[in-house]
Amino acid sequence: MLSIYITYAVSIAILISTPGPLIALIISDSKHGWPSGTILGSALASLILLVCALIALNFAVSLDAHLLEWGRVIGGCYLIYLGLTALRKEVSIDDMKSHNKNCFWRAMRAGISNPKDILFFVAFLPSFVIATESFTQQALIFLVLWVVIDVSIMVTYAKAAKKLLSYAKCRAVLFYLPAVFMPVVGGISLYLGANQLWGGL
Repeated sequence: MLSIYITYAVSIAILISTPGPLIALIISDSKHGWPSGTILGSALASLILLVCALIALNFAVSLDAHLLEWGRVIGGCYLIYLGLTALRKEVSIDDMKSHNKNCFWRAMRAGISNPKDILFFVAFLPSFVIATESFTQQALIFLVLWVVIDVSIMVTYAKAAKKLLSYAKCRAVLFYLPAVFMPVVGGISLYLGANQLWGGL
């Protein structure tokens, strides 16, 4: 179990580090002062979406354990697709220069307004869920690890906002590393799910 949680922690650390709208908000707002509201709003939005995904997974597992394996197969394919799609894009970090006093709510809206994030969580999580173990215990650990790592990475971005993304090579690494990593996780998930389903026939 420990190895699963370590793999999960490393995986989400790489994925959360991907520059995107929320990271852009944090970088922009850090230029005007410490972006505590932006960080809290971003973290809460991700937490809400993660809880929704865990509830969906728990519902699926309670109906039929084989649904988790199908989730691994379908989710693996989806992650492979996302990674390959990202690799075809050019490095782009949007810098939102306008500063909004309601940073918390703006970050919340930006984070929770994309329903595709729930699909991503549903696709990503089955790779780390062990059907024979307590789902509630696993879900709590997933949530705690996500919050700690998510906030830590956002704080790091805020501290290094003026330097970290000023280098083209650094931007390229942060942009393309998750794009390479997602197909790897997707491939593992696809293999595990297909293997279990094939063995159950």
